[in-house]
Amino acid sequence: MSGDAPSDRSSLFGLVSFRPRLTVVLIFLTLTVAVVGYHISRETGARKMEEMTREALRIFAAGKKERVKAAPRDPAEIETRIREWVGANVALPRDERLFSYKGVAREKVGKQKAAAVHLTFSEEPLLLLILRPDPLRGNDAPSAMFSEASFLSWEKDGTSFVFWERDGVHYFLVSGVDLTHTFDLVRQYFT
Repeated sequence: MSGDAPSDRSSLFGLVSFRPRLTVVLIFLTLTVAVVGYHISRETGARKMEEMTREALRIFAAGKKERVKAAPRDPAEIETRIREWVGANVALPRDERLFSYKGVAREKVGKQKAAAVHLTFSEEPLLLLILRPDPLRGNDAPSAMFSEASFLSWEKDGTSFVFWERDGVHYFLVSGVDLTHTFDLVRQYFT
């Protein structure tokens, strides 16, 4: 009411024409979108890992009893199959006293192709899932959600799981023994 005409000037970020209410509302909306986006991305990673766990349990249970009595197979043959199906060069442990490879099967875990290697370590059945993310689809793998971790490990219903990545290939070991023992097995023989 001073009689001056309102200024039509504005500057970058509203430094000249500062509107506190609008600024507070915009800051609040920005923070809300950021928090909601963070929670959605977190839940997406958890859902992917839960789906992988469910599929791995299904494959592990289906092959557990029938594969234990199967004749051992040559690790080189299994590596060749993995290379054909998944496109990954994998070097499996070769200690015949400890490891016995019972078979390999082509599987699908979520949207990804996987090789399921059934093996035993000291007569204990294990399942090693090997997945290679599709480069055309982008990194649709769960490790993108957990990029700061070298390994993910957890237990569910008495079964141990260890997930890790090496050279762009994702590995997922399933075992019926203690999580500490399974994790040590991965660190000692697979990495």
